[in-house]
Amino acid sequence: MARPRSEEAHRAALDATVELLLEAGVEGVTLEEVASRSGVAKSTLYRHFASREGLIAKAARGCVIEQPTPDTGSLADDLRYLFGRFNEVEEERRVTDMLPLLIDAAKRDPEMEEIVTSVLAERKRPLRTVLQLAQLRGEISRDLDLDTALAMVIGPFTYRRLVERREATPEFIDAVLNGAIAGLHATVEARVG
Repeated sequence: MARPRSEEAHRAALDATVELLLEAGVEGVTLEEVASRSGVAKSTLYRHFASREGLIAKAARGCVIEQPTPDTGSLADDLRYLFGRFNEVEEERRVTDMLPLLIDAAKRDPEMEEIVTSVLAERKRPLRTVLQLAQLRGEISRDLDLDTALAMVIGPFTYRRLVERREATPEFIDAVLNGAIAGLHATVEARVG
């Protein structure tokens, strides 16, 4: 079991890393700056995280909150619950702010690509399950590829955030979810028709 001071140092380093990521991007995160902001010695950072990338990975993953997967019996209700949670929880908003920075860094750094892949997988997990449940209930076609269904829901948010560099307002979220739900429901009608 880790000593309390060691746990405090670990948490302080992760908090400082998240702050730096959001302020200065991936390139702005250096062990020197994290040590300065957190009051944790560089040697301790190396001992806890092994490298700058290890520190960034742990900090980014630490912001991803395991979301309970809703199962209300309705795709619309499940999606609204999930997207409401993504906007309510501070750590989740931080992940939303960090992802464009990490995705940009991943273009140049294979280790960052692994971090992005891991963070996105955890972030998509409850949404994928909600879509699978909707398939089992017959709300969307069982033949619809889940990656395609995910793209139908997530795509507009990604465009809004990465291309337009704008926030997803509650009105935008509602409009996107209404359109995605209608499109997903239409996959059943298209199969029957």
